[in-house]
Amino acid sequence: MTNADALSLMEKASDNSRSLLFGLLVNCIFSGHANGCCPLSQLRDSLTLEEKYNFVMELSPEEVCQVLDRHEKCYENECCPS
Repeated sequence: MTNADALSLMEKASDNSRSLLFGLLVNCIFSGHANGCCPLSQLRDSLTLEEKYNFVMELSPEEVCQVLDRHEKCYENECCPS
């Protein structure tokens, strides 16, 4: 790994959205609920910790935001159902 690669990795790792997404891949308070709309449930159950990290780091900023937006909708449905 070159110095430029390390800097790029450090910049990505400090991104709060990526950190949140990685945390959601590791665990979610709703992970026990049968909810087919969760964009992370299959990944949470099938990837190793290293694969989860690599998955998050390879997403574009836009993709990270899209997944987090879907998670927020899931959260709203579970916490505040209409």
